[in-house]
Amino acid sequence: MIPKARKIRCRRGVSLIGTMVAVAILLIALIGTSTFRYAAAFDGRKARAHTSAARVALALAESWRGIRGDVSLDPIQLSNSDMTVSVSTWAGHENPDDFTLLGNYLVVLNNDDPDSINYYVTMSWKDVQPGLRALNVSVAWSQRGPTDAGSKVVEFVDKSFGLTVYTQTY
Repeated sequence: MIPKARKIRCRRGVSLIGTMVAVAILLIALIGTSTFRYAAAFDGRKARAHTSAARVALALAESWRGIRGDVSLDPIQLSNSDMTVSVSTWAGHENPDDFTLLGNYLVVLNNDDPDSINYYVTMSWKDVQPGLRALNVSVAWSQRGPTDAGSKVVEFVDKSFGLTVYTQTY
């Protein structure tokens, strides 16, 4: 009698290579998701800072335009519960050609944000023709993080926004 050959059975299961490939795919997905979330949060912060700078410029320009470009405007009087305006010694912005400097100011938005940003504003004006005045407001800030208004860290300002409006004078 001839013994019957034993059937070789393949055991099905998870191999080490299959496990390593699955772990690699999961790590790539996790790193990609984390990078995307970080970039989205960072871009959101940059967008909020730029929008706030535009709002500061618009508020100051329209307030100045509301009094028909009077050069006796004191932006410090525009301080309220949402925005604090003070005189700044920072002169980082140059005036556009032929514009007369009204002043340099520091604007801090009071929104209880721990990462609040200091906005440095330069206001200037120019008589374009008799009865027409151009009012220029330039706002600069640091996108790299909060700056210290009392020190020379202000030199690291790397973003700016400018707005020019026109008004009739009498």
